[in-house]
Amino acid sequence: MRVISPLVRKLAREYGIDLFTVAPSAPGGIITRRDVEEARERASSAAATPPQQSGTGGTWAESGSGGTSGRGGLSDERIPITGIRKAIADRLSRSRREIPDATTWVDVDATGLRSVKDDLKACVPDARIGYLALMARIVVAGLVRFPELNARVDLEANEIVRVGNVNLSLAAQGPRGLVVPVVHGAEAMTTEQLAAAIREVTEKARAGTLAPADMTGGTFTLNNYGVYGVDGSTPIINHPEAGMLGVGRIIAKPWVVDGALAVRPVTQLSLSFDHRVCDGEWPADSSATSPTASNAPEHCSPVCNPGHTRIANGIGTVVITTVPVPSAMRSVMPDCGAVLTPR
Repeated sequence: MRVISPLVRKLAREYGIDLFTVAPSAPGGIITRRDVEEARERASSAAATPPQQSGTGGTWAESGSGGTSGRGGLSDERIPITGIRKAIADRLSRSRREIPDATTWVDVDATGLRSVKDDLKACVPDARIGYLALMARIVVAGLVRFPELNARVDLEANEIVRVGNVNLSLAAQGPRGLVVPVVHGAEAMTTEQLAAAIREVTEKARAGTLAPADMTGGTFTLNNYGVYGVDGSTPIINHPEAGMLGVGRIIAKPWVVDGALAVRPVTQLSLSFDHRVCDGEWPADSSATSPTASNAPEHCSPVCNPGHTRIANGIGTVVITTVPVPSAMRSVMPDCGAVLTPR
């Protein structure tokens, strides 16, 4: 494609014509003024043509069937909302209509959490306890101690229903879109059992083999959107639940420790909650205290002791699994350790 005349370039700019879309008519691939004028006429005719409609539904014409096309190759298109996409849309829309939600954020130092994960990997490598399982353990322990958000609102009875079990929902991406599998009875599980249950439902989600029973009965959602490389979000609560904890990516950031600047692994927690079940003060306090450090010094982050593994989460030291620890490790793995420290 060649353009020799400055007038041709000027006309193309005035008409909004992309010269790369104009077919040259002169020998040697040279675009002439006539070529630009004809391109303008074709564009004007296309813009004046109304979008085609079907005789039954009045829908816009689909791509490639006469709909309005842009210069980038895009065209008008209507995609039916059906199946699981419709179920997701209905639930999210209902949540927005019914739940007056609010969100609080807190940045936390994840040094202790990383230490706990590393310690457990050394103590019980076959358990495969990762960050998600540890965060799930903290969430479950917090909901057992403070059940305000392990609840739903019964509009017909005009009551807040606090549920007697923690059925932990986990936002996951499946082949057909967003799904929320549920780990039922999470409060009765050790961390090793919880990690195994999370792996089972997330693998089913990725494979698209979740049964309806695997996606019902949730009481609170844990959303690990850090795997997508983002720090924070304001998620839509999974109706009819009353809360969701979102966990962002863990990245190295400047952090003040004992008055001195240090580089620490930091993540952001965002707690979205139904304002009908509690006021803002409690979620703000819980998001700041549930992931706090224990009084144990941070350098004692190893957490395995002779009979069990523990995790400090600000509401007391919570037993998260029961595993034997080799006697040779007991002297170097005292029962102490910070997990998450808020700024």
